[in-house]
Amino acid sequence: MSIFTELAEHSRLPFTEARMLPPAAYTSAEVLAEEHRRIFACEWMCVGRTADLPNRGDYVTAEIPVGDPAGAGRHRSIIVVRGDDERLNAFHNVCVHRGSPLLDGCGNEARITCPYHAWVYRLDGQLIGAPYMKMDPADHRLSELRLEEWEGFLFVTQDPTTRPVAERLSGLSDVVSRYRMAHYVPVHRQVDVWDTNWKLLYENFMDAYHVFKVHKNSFAKNIDNTGLTSMHDGGDHHAYHLVGHAPDATSGVAHPDNTSLEGEWRHTIVLGAAFPTHVMQLQPDWLWYLQLSPLGVGQVRIRWDVSVAPEVLADQADPQAYVAKLLGLLNLVNSEDRPIVEGVFRGVHNPNLARGPLSYLERNVFEFDRYIARALACQH
Repeated sequence: MSIFTELAEHSRLPFTEARMLPPAAYTSAEVLAEEHRRIFACEWMCVGRTADLPNRGDYVTAEIPVGDPAGAGRHRSIIVVRGDDERLNAFHNVCVHRGSPLLDGCGNEARITCPYHAWVYRLDGQLIGAPYMKMDPADHRLSELRLEEWEGFLFVTQDPTTRPVAERLSGLSDVVSRYRMAHYVPVHRQVDVWDTNWKLLYENFMDAYHVFKVHKNSFAKNIDNTGLTSMHDGGDHHAYHLVGHAPDATSGVAHPDNTSLEGEWRHTIVLGAAFPTHVMQLQPDWLWYLQLSPLGVGQVRIRWDVSVAPEVLADQADPQAYVAKLLGLLNLVNSEDRPIVEGVFRGVHNPNLARGPLSYLERNVFEFDRYIARALACQH
């Protein structure tokens, strides 16, 4: 039986019969190629937040998986920039002349100038100057990608026909909109590479079952919140669960100046997933999100960002110390997760893996796996 036939069968399993995906889904180069064709070529992928680009000329660069199965594991660099008209635009980060990357990292530029031959572009992508060239610059502009905003996040797609991101994630908006996370202040961005399949890391982030064990020295150090965790049905393109906290907890609760959250939402954390590559931990006091993309079957690029609720940051006597403490916690969490998910990648190569039943706390894992199985099985 081919892996795609197995995935078709897997996509029809009810949650009561749920198992992890067939092992080949995590180890097969053919599966990765189809993920590029069937998923990354047409889905929405997060590339940043509006809060990263408050001023005209602000830009960030990001990496997204290519949509071509022949380029499995490779990425394309893009630029997101706020133009002179205040609009946000996304462009492929490549000069139309001879392919040089234009920008790196983040910053502010009045114009985009190629570092190779000094071709100059306006912030709307239009070429306006090319030294020692006899041509009309108006004939050339940067290649643009479709860009849309959702709850303060910026998403791009390589498919002009894909349904709007807000429409696809409307069910998740019903949950997270009350947090007004678009106003959270960015404080950190980091890129890491782990030796595992990208789906295993995605599943791990949304797995509520492992926290009490794996994170006993971090998230679960002072209290096991498993009993306060509630699993919820997601949609075709999203999943989430909620984790409650005591109202008098020192983290995961709303600041007294927060006027948008009411009742139990003032001490509730949302673990949310916008398929296929975006996951986040949204708290009343801070936001942690990851954007995942494969570098190959057994390697994943992780861009993770942290933002803090403005009223929380403003109330700190020493904001830098607060951020450093928060980053210390999240780095500890990553150090706990990494050996687990890298170990699971080694484990799925074992032909004796039996794949036992999933816990009720792994509903989000089931929903993500169903999404993957449906996407990869639909043309086979």
